[in-house]
Amino acid sequence: MTRGLPWKKPRTGQSVAELAVPRPSSSREVAASGEGAVGAGGDIAHAALGEQSSVEHTEMRADSTGSRGRIHQAGRDIHHHEHHHAPPPAAAQSSLAALAPPPAVPAGFTGRTEEMDDLLDLLHPAAGSEGASAEPVVVASVLGMGGMGKTTLALAVAHEAIGRGLFTGVLFLDLHGYDDTTLDADQALDTALRAVGTDPERIPPGADQRAALYRAQLAVRAQSGERVLVLADNANAAEQVQHLVPGSGPHRLLVTSRDDFAAALGARLVDLDVLDPEQSVALMTTALRRTLPKDRRIADDPDGVARVAQLCGYLPLALQIAAAQLVAERGLKPSRLAEYLQDLGERLDVLEDGPRAVRTVLERSYQRLALPHAELFRLLAVNPGPDLSTETAAAVTNISKLRDVRARLVALSKASLIRQDPDTERWHMHDLVRAYAGEQAARHSAHTASALKRLLDHYALVAHEAEASINPVEHRIGMGQQFSGRAEALAWLDAERANLVATVHAAHATGHYKTARHLTSHLGSYLNLRRRLEDHLDIARIALAAARDNHNPHGEAGAWNEIGGALQALRRFEEAEAAHRTALTQYQILGDHHREATVRSNLGNVLLALRRFDESEVAHRSALTQYQELGDRHGEATAWNDLGNVLQALRRFDESEVAHRSALTQYQELGDHRGEAMAWNNLGNVLQALRRFEEAEAAHRSALTRHQELGDHHSEAIAWNNLGTTLRSRGETVEAVDAGERAIGLFESLDDRHRLGAASDELADTLLAAHRPAAEVRAMREASAAAYRACGAVEEAEEALSKVDK
Repeated sequence: MTRGLPWKKPRTGQSVAELAVPRPSSSREVAASGEGAVGAGGDIAHAALGEQSSVEHTEMRADSTGSRGRIHQAGRDIHHHEHHHAPPPAAAQSSLAALAPPPAVPAGFTGRTEEMDDLLDLLHPAAGSEGASAEPVVVASVLGMGGMGKTTLALAVAHEAIGRGLFTGVLFLDLHGYDDTTLDADQALDTALRAVGTDPERIPPGADQRAALYRAQLAVRAQSGERVLVLADNANAAEQVQHLVPGSGPHRLLVTSRDDFAAALGARLVDLDVLDPEQSVALMTTALRRTLPKDRRIADDPDGVARVAQLCGYLPLALQIAAAQLVAERGLKPSRLAEYLQDLGERLDVLEDGPRAVRTVLERSYQRLALPHAELFRLLAVNPGPDLSTETAAAVTNISKLRDVRARLVALSKASLIRQDPDTERWHMHDLVRAYAGEQAARHSAHTASALKRLLDHYALVAHEAEASINPVEHRIGMGQQFSGRAEALAWLDAERANLVATVHAAHATGHYKTARHLTSHLGSYLNLRRRLEDHLDIARIALAAARDNHNPHGEAGAWNEIGGALQALRRFEEAEAAHRTALTQYQILGDHHREATVRSNLGNVLLALRRFDESEVAHRSALTQYQELGDRHGEATAWNDLGNVLQALRRFDESEVAHRSALTQYQELGDHRGEAMAWNNLGNVLQALRRFEEAEAAHRSALTRHQELGDHHSEAIAWNNLGTTLRSRGETVEAVDAGERAIGLFESLDDRHRLGAASDELADTLLAAHRPAAEVRAMREASAAAYRACGAVEEAEEALSKVDK
């Protein structure tokens, strides 16, 4: 219902423009009738489109990366021109009602320098005025989730613009878009007209007539030399502000909102993000010292306050509340506050400070969602990882058409409750939004449980398909059809890795033990391939706990084998031996001879790393015999390859060559390119030892090509290193140095410190053979020792340093 007094009709022949001539009124009359004009703002609203105006739109969105704002322009580019504005004539000033000053900038405002400069450039009265056909830029809008500090930024911009002389006044309108007393378009215009001094009796009843009168009022002020910045705060829809767009001239409109309606307005976009870590700490420091200027808790606990800022998601409102808690409780250390914030399920309870609460802000956005969008918002909370694809969202919701799911996701994005990464096209929530979504999901437990089951089934199925694409020989025919090949499967796993690891934890925590174990088994080879070794060990231990909780001895034995493999890759060989021996005993009790043979092979590799060569040979020969008895040719090929390695360590090179050639032949017959590449590499090492360098080089180049085709960068680095050693032995030192440098580069990128130490030591030997300066050789030996020390290989480090340099 429209606020204001009954409209007094114009006299016969009186135009809207004549109505715009202000009747003298007191500031008390303006203040009494225009209550929304000087309200204490909430969040800045959204842009409005005038008939002949271009539009600016500034988007504020939460993002845990803490990246700085970016400007996206949907309209023409802005050309900044410096104008020296003369003050309006005194006579003109005296005939117009003075605009009330905008509310003060909330205390503690910090950061946002770049964003303020962007907005001031966009809103500059001279922007876009060059040339006869240029249209003035008249609207800028700040968008973002609740608590982002949109109103604070807008007020800071308004005061700075007045201080620089860009505008002669600010017309501040709080539209209460997310309160119970929202102003509609008619009410917004009524408030604006009263604020500029319009006689209430002259305010017409309809929005169109009010809009015409509003523009006429601003035109009169423009003719008098005034430049007005209209600040429409806390809008919730384009319809609420579209009539507030000034006509052509020096006036500008700045809007804040949690909802994105830029496209509907043809608006330009300035993307404002959460604060970065340094700005977040500065905000907390300013807020604390404003009340307690001598307080040193933040300065004395930098790690604690950095953790608090991180757990607040660098969201300004949350940071202000956290600082307020330090003020209220003088003995509270930032580290202890971080402990209180650690549990995501309880974080919103902690982030309350009287009338200020993150939960309340999020609740207002949630309550405005349409029912299908609210349901999707709740269901997205079941995803335990940091983001998700549209396809995964479809699986969670059980909606068959991707376009329908995408439309709902876009609606949530427009409400600033989720965000889409423009590069990956994946969707993610701010951590505090996730916490609130989780609370809402808990109120619909049956639907949430079904959604979680769909998510777990989806990840388990697709991970199995991906594993089959990576290692097709080890899986039955028909698996891996979801992906076009190995590269596509690896790309999916790379994108989903964090989600998949988190899903293993979630599956165990919610009693889906089988899924936890199966996902772990599907991910093991991929995590080793990408050298995500800690992740592998982590989920292998979860799989063990799941098997025990489910009283599954087969699953428990398999988990011990996974744990042993992860520990071996981490070079924790004694622990790996214990894990494999436990798995071996359990499989023997169960009578599972096939898996017993697999564990024997793994145990033999650990014993080889421990330099217990005789025991290693026994383990590998036992595995070979069992595989042959079972008719498992793939297992037999692996056993031949492993046996060849231990025979080489025993310096029984002829026997080793026979073993590796047996493995190579079987891998080739089976079409296992990964196994073939490993066999070529190991055969090359034996041929080096036999001083058949030309054959060794050919073998290593074959291995290198295969590993590159497979995208196995770790094995590729090993192949480069071995090739470099062979080339050095042949006297081809230039090529050998190049090969060694390539190996080092890959090991550095993979953070394999032990292999990096070995490769640097090999390159030092190559540099020595190439007669490089002694200082260059010594520098490489120092690099080798540093890499060895970084992984605890002290003896290898000392050995590298003991070698000669010339």
